[in-house]
Amino acid sequence: MRLLRTLIMGGTMLIPGLLLGFLVWYIAGQPTTEPMETLICNGIPLFSVTLGLAFGWMTGEAYSVKMDPQ
Repeated sequence: MRLLRTLIMGGTMLIPGLLLGFLVWYIAGQPTTEPMETLICNGIPLFSVTLGLAFGWMTGEAYSVKMDPQ
């Protein structure tokens, strides 16, 4: 359940990451140079998904199963 929650949160964070990347790209004047365009168009959504995965994993501990040794 924890893994599923993490994947769902990471996938859901793709949409805001893409919108934020598009907004930054547009505000930056629609750059076409390779390093700037790659950083904006790939870096921002990737960072957003990574944050979503990390947040989903850290907050999903309530769903993890802990076995007590006997």
